[in-house]
Amino acid sequence: MLEKPDIHEALGRTLNRLRQERGLTVTALADAAGLSAAMVSRIENAQVSPSLATLSALAGAMEVPEMALLAQQDPVADIHHVRAGAGLPSRRVTPGHSHDYLLLGRQEGMGWRFEAARIRIEAAAAAAGSLPGYQHEGSVFISVLSGGAVYRCGGQMFDLDAGDSLCFDAKLPHGVSRITGDHFAFISVTARPV
Repeated sequence: MLEKPDIHEALGRTLNRLRQERGLTVTALADAAGLSAAMVSRIENAQVSPSLATLSALAGAMEVPEMALLAQQDPVADIHHVRAGAGLPSRRVTPGHSHDYLLLGRQEGMGWRFEAARIRIEAAAAAAGSLPGYQHEGSVFISVLSGGAVYRCGGQMFDLDAGDSLCFDAKLPHGVSRITGDHFAFISVTARPV
């Protein structure tokens, strides 16, 4: 079993990484947070246990949530590598419509979920039933691979063709309104709270 790192060491490493990613010196971070450079250095070297107020000041100075400082780098993580043309075969079934798609990857953390899929809807299948609509919390990004469609997003309609993309707040009612060619193939990336 892997041994969990000491919380102070993990905090120090995280603070150091975040500070360096932002191109800040210890002194610059200390000034921005209203702390001494010695205090920031002691935290990074796991020599002191900072108060919540200190962590809040450091997070604010780097413009990250406080939890970013406390997030431990877990040595266990999921990685999805999908070769061209592959993915987890899946099926979306709604009243009056169904289509197959390939799930390309999925990640879930505390309070959020991210999912990417390659979807292809044939015009013949779309004509046989009604195309589903969606509405949920989070954000959606669509990148068209081939074919074309009219995509409904809120009260607007978007003509989408190969190479086009669309990104929107998923609280807006959305979905394929109609297929304009023989098919519509696209990558859909969704991030939402759970």
